[in-house]
Amino acid sequence: MPEHRTEPQSSNLNLRDIPIALFKWKRFILAFGLVGILAAVGVYFFFPAVYESDARLLVRYVLERSGIDPIDGMSGQAKSGTGITNDGVIAAEVSIITSWDLSVQVAEALGPNRVLPDAKAPTVVGAAAAINSGLATSTAKNSNIIGVSYQNRRPEVATTVLNELVTRYFTKHLEVHRSAGAFDFVSQQSDQIRARLNQTEDALKALKAKAGVISLQDSMASINTQSSRLEDQVRAAENDLAEEQAKVKQIERGGLPVDLNETDNTKDKTKDNTAAPPNQASTKDTGDYQALVTNLTKLRETQLEMSAKYTPENVLVKMNQAHINDLENQKRNLETKFPELATLRTASGQLDVRIERARLAGMKSKLDDLRRQKTELQDRMKQLADIGPQITGLERNKQLEEENYKYYSGTLQKARVDEALDPSKMPNISAIQRPSPPAMVTKTRDKTVLGLAGGGLALGVGLALLFELVFNPSYKRRSEVELQLRSPVMLSIPYQGIKQGINSRLRLPWKNGQRAAKKAADQSNANLAPWEVEHFIRPYSEAIRDRLGLYFELHGVTHKPKLVGVTGFGEGAGTSTLAAGVAAALSETGDGKVLLVDVNAANGEVHPFFAGRPASSLTTAIEPQAAITSAADNLYLATITRSGNKSTHLGLKKFFALVPNLKASNFDYIIFDMPPINQTSPTIGLAALMDKVLLIVEAEKNHRDVVKRGYRELVGARADIAVILNKTRSYGPNWLESGS
Repeated sequence: MPEHRTEPQSSNLNLRDIPIALFKWKRFILAFGLVGILAAVGVYFFFPAVYESDARLLVRYVLERSGIDPIDGMSGQAKSGTGITNDGVIAAEVSIITSWDLSVQVAEALGPNRVLPDAKAPTVVGAAAAINSGLATSTAKNSNIIGVSYQNRRPEVATTVLNELVTRYFTKHLEVHRSAGAFDFVSQQSDQIRARLNQTEDALKALKAKAGVISLQDSMASINTQSSRLEDQVRAAENDLAEEQAKVKQIERGGLPVDLNETDNTKDKTKDNTAAPPNQASTKDTGDYQALVTNLTKLRETQLEMSAKYTPENVLVKMNQAHINDLENQKRNLETKFPELATLRTASGQLDVRIERARLAGMKSKLDDLRRQKTELQDRMKQLADIGPQITGLERNKQLEEENYKYYSGTLQKARVDEALDPSKMPNISAIQRPSPPAMVTKTRDKTVLGLAGGGLALGVGLALLFELVFNPSYKRRSEVELQLRSPVMLSIPYQGIKQGINSRLRLPWKNGQRAAKKAADQSNANLAPWEVEHFIRPYSEAIRDRLGLYFELHGVTHKPKLVGVTGFGEGAGTSTLAAGVAAALSETGDGKVLLVDVNAANGEVHPFFAGRPASSLTTAIEPQAAITSAADNLYLATITRSGNKSTHLGLKKFFALVPNLKASNFDYIIFDMPPINQTSPTIGLAALMDKVLLIVEAEKNHRDVVKRGYRELVGARADIAVILNKTRSYGPNWLESGS
């Protein structure tokens, strides 16, 4: 049965393939490395000398000075009124420095002869091109420092050009950031805005005079305050009026009690004492008397209110009555002392209602006046509400025009400064370092030298890996075959060179019908038969013999003869030599006979045997009791029959016809040296009839796809395959090659 039926799979690149490829192509890599080193040495000694001068500029800030762009105050870092970031500003300045216009200005200022002293007919354009190509700038992120350098083969030209370029840069900076005609434009804009501002102020003044206000906001606030205060006064007046009306009604109903007896007694006393000279009451006494009368009136009103709520026995009623009695006593004492006060009391009592009515009328008049003021205030508020939006609009226009006028006034002042600004005294840009003395530049040369030295080696390594891993799709090591074919390799035979390699077929001892002459003595070792002890294939043949014997023993293959086929994928793969060597090794295991059949008879020749005895045909060799000559002990050679000058291939039909004779033969092993596997060879069909097929893969020659396709065909034909990798080469050390 076949050992493996699994479809072979492709493998990825093995990392071990890389160092092995490098060892294999080491001479190629070293040759490229040597060429690179020689080129690097030539560049190092013959590279033209270049000198460089460098300067550094500090850009504190950038002012966009124009008639329409805003001018923002700077805060210590480079920025502009357009909102550009620091890196954007520095990038813009670098563009100015490296611009073609600036290079042309420098070339015109210095003259083409000074910039290109070695040129035969220098021009401004050529000089500007030389300046622009040799100029370089450097910046750092979030930094406002610009490094400027210029390279030239002449040291004096490098410093001169860079010095002139830095000077011209300041002027170019002003030209870029200051628009032409800024002063005239800003002056015209300022006059127009001032005229519009005067018109707005006149219209606003007339509207305020018509409304009778100085400030609309203040007037509205004052009216709101007056309205709130007037509302409070109206409510207070209404409350006082209601209270006074109630009081008058109470008096008119006679609610205030009058002591008539006391009045009559007073009158009588007055009459009786008419003759006596009365005491004159002072103003103080009169005031005290009127206060007593007023207090008595209030206490009596309180007594009336309390009598409606409490009984006469109530403590509060009694206390109020006691207070009334006390005040009555005081009043009598004053009337006794000053009789004219009694008359005043009576008159006062009669005029009390009239006084209260007069007070009530005054309160009504006051309330009417407050309501009139409220109406007038509401009319005023309505008037201001109607005219307020017009005043607000004019004030807003006035504010905007004042801001514009203020801005253009400042811009006008800046424009005046710009007209007289000296580029060499710019406050926002300073030269931290003026152009330095020229120094020789070796960075480019060193980079070129290192690039060539390492590039040659890298190119050699790259080409070696490309040729070995990409353009050479053949099997080179045992591990590759086992990984991709998923089949163990029975044996790996190393490459032995041209003389001792497995490069030629066994040849029959005749040529064109005659026996070939013997080889010279010096060539005998190179043409040893594979079954001879001195032949290099013997150790490997014996190893294959032992493994075949073990395989047949483990799998119970005991019939005779056992059929073993040997095939490959092309001429020179070593199939004939290996077949002969295996046959010779099997012939030494016992007394059994071994027949080596050369199915490849296209050339009509095989390797000459000792004693010069020819090989027999296959049909003759397998006949019972056939008398054939052995090539060695128990080893016999046979070939397919010939038909005229053409060979007859051993196809399946012919092989099946030979099967009875094969089984009846007295051979223990029959080794078939079969043709290479291709589309027309009968090998695939014959392989299925073999007990074991030895498939030889020639290392570094057989294409992987060809091997995998042939392997799949043999597996599909149910052949029992053992893979042998032939002519393997070792390029690296043993520790690297081990396991591959």
